[in-house]
Amino acid sequence: MVKRIILFLLQFLAFGGLLEIGGNWDVVRLAQQVRAMQSGTTAFNPIPVIKTQVSATRILIADGLIFAGVLFLLILLFEALRRRLRPWASITTLAFVFAVAVSLFLKIGLPPA
Repeated sequence: MVKRIILFLLQFLAFGGLLEIGGNWDVVRLAQQVRAMQSGTTAFNPIPVIKTQVSATRILIADGLIFAGVLFLLILLFEALRRRLRPWASITTLAFVFAVAVSLFLKIGLPPA
């Protein structure tokens, strides 16, 4: 039982970290471009920034959802290859859903009442 709780917390933190990094991916790309300009080269950026207008004043950068979704699929693939999909997939899915929900609440905020 303790092993499952620790696994849930580690996966939740991993998903949350990727959501946070991906949510600020435009800042990461800007830093890469500034560094490249200072050295006189061009920046190689293989991952594009995917932006979505959420409201008049808020923009959601969907790269974090893509990064966390890829990690989620890799973890499920690893669990399937180990043939441990049945007990652990629900914990992984729950950690992913909670991380996405918390990230969206922190990024966008609660809807007005």
